[in-house]
Amino acid sequence: MGKILTVVVPTYNAEKYLRDNLESFKIPELMEDLEILIVNDGSTDHSLEIAEEYVRQYPDTYRVITKENGGHGSGINCGIANARGTYFKVVDADDWVGEKAFCDLVRTLKTSNADVVYSGFLWTYDNGETDKTKFQTKAEITIPFEGVEYQKTYSFDSIADKLYMKMHNMTIKTEILRENQINIDEHCYYVDTEYITYPIPYVKTICFVDGFVYYYRLGRAGQSVGLEKMQKNEENYNKVLESLLKFYRQLGNQVPCTEIKKQYIARLIARVIAGKFKIMLSFSPSAKKKQQIKQYDQNLKTQYRDIYDSNINKAVSLLRKTQYHTYYLVNLMVRSMCR
Repeated sequence: MGKILTVVVPTYNAEKYLRDNLESFKIPELMEDLEILIVNDGSTDHSLEIAEEYVRQYPDTYRVITKENGGHGSGINCGIANARGTYFKVVDADDWVGEKAFCDLVRTLKTSNADVVYSGFLWTYDNGETDKTKFQTKAEITIPFEGVEYQKTYSFDSIADKLYMKMHNMTIKTEILRENQINIDEHCYYVDTEYITYPIPYVKTICFVDGFVYYYRLGRAGQSVGLEKMQKNEENYNKVLESLLKFYRQLGNQVPCTEIKKQYIARLIARVIAGKFKIMLSFSPSAKKKQQIKQYDQNLKTQYRDIYDSNINKAVSLLRKTQYHTYYLVNLMVRSMCR
């Protein structure tokens, strides 16, 4: 019997968290519908042994592929190439799913023919407690958009202007990724936005499931989302941003795309641009830094006006409104918030 869903778990030295992840899919009524594909990305700890333990116990559900280290994007690419399920979802090795909401998601996948099925996620703050049920949680987005009808299949273009979809929200048809040769940057951080952006031109329909499926762990050592890590990996961030801008230039030319979807993608990239501003503003202020940021923003306005106009970040808006006279104040605010 074919699998309805492949969950790809990109895994690198995740022995501390991987068991929590893999246990969360061990739901008896779902096992025959699931393929849990652990992509062992050259781990040097006991991640592989943990993965193989689940493969031995549940060979019809769990599968492991071991490859040389290539980063998060490489794990996703490997998953796309090898997935056997009709639908495809990425759940990072240090994260997990909630049983009830995940069951609802799989039930929807079995009855829906939507290209993308959207479900909720929770920020989950790991402060070192051994019992993860005691972690504090917070929803960044409580509902996808005002007036959403769950289980209804929408034309993507009809609601695109109301929507912001992250990797944790998205379950997508595998054939969309494979047939359109979706490929994510490897040996690089911050590739989640590539994964949620590149398939959009090919997505025609979307359905929404009520509930928070994905638990996104924050606070663990080694994450790439902390300010210090983002400063250190600024070159990676710039690489992803350049890849996104290159893709944007292809829309309507090499990549067929409706104008509505192009506007949606402009808004996604504008959020990545805001992250770049945050990184630039997180360094000690100087006249040289101010000029660099100002020049970058001017080039953006000239070359990518739609992306420039899609900004919703308050710090960026303040800089623009004051013609950068508030640079030192905004710099102080950003650095204070990031401590």
